[in-house]
Amino acid sequence: MADRLSVADFLVKGLDLPMLSSDPQSLPSDSFCAVSGRKITKGYTIEAIVTPTTAEFLDCFHGDPNGFVSESVARCFKAVRLTSRAMMLFEDGTSYYPLISRTSAAKDESRYCWSDLVRLVWPERAGECVLIILTTNMKRRLWPYARIGALGTNTPVLYYDSETHGQQVLQIHWERMLSCLDLVEDIYSQGFSKAAIRACLWTNWNIAEHIGIWQTRFYEKQLEVWRGTAEFLIAALIAQKKEAT
Repeated sequence: MADRLSVADFLVKGLDLPMLSSDPQSLPSDSFCAVSGRKITKGYTIEAIVTPTTAEFLDCFHGDPNGFVSESVARCFKAVRLTSRAMMLFEDGTSYYPLISRTSAAKDESRYCWSDLVRLVWPERAGECVLIILTTNMKRRLWPYARIGALGTNTPVLYYDSETHGQQVLQIHWERMLSCLDLVEDIYSQGFSKAAIRACLWTNWNIAEHIGIWQTRFYEKQLEVWRGTAEFLIAALIAQKKEAT
């Protein structure tokens, strides 16, 4: 399915996005979708689907403001409330809209926090096609930059973190990411800040003194193996403190 469907097709099918009020028009035989790059015979003009507030106009359409888009792309653009959010969407239509905070997710029984969700889907859904957008900004239209892939050793995740200003498609080894997440959450639960976990635990000297120099050194050595990896970026963003027992 990942080879046959574009990201927009995947979203339309999985989210059952509404049709537009007007029918797509027939296009010249040499027409291509300005977002997906795929050849199309029917679609809409870019002018028909954008508004004056459309962000990153040229980036979305690869510098072609006078071109055309497919029907699926048009439906995604119009359904901005449904598509401009964090999500994990599988090829069978199973969809999740997770939150970073476990406390916030607990207020809505239909929501998961990312830390719980990434564990929930593995290994039961290994090998299935999935679209993942991990973002802390629910107002940005990020889906045009996402990728579809299989859940496993090379899973694409569109990552956007407002705090660190990072946006990129990360290729994730899911099992390794879960191992990294276990470590990061162990350390986070000791009282170290995420900033210290990302950079250097010694910057939280008061916590290092509290848990012990040798223990801090042990944690720091383990983190050195992970820092700079795609898996670490995910883990550091979604990590939650473990509940006291």
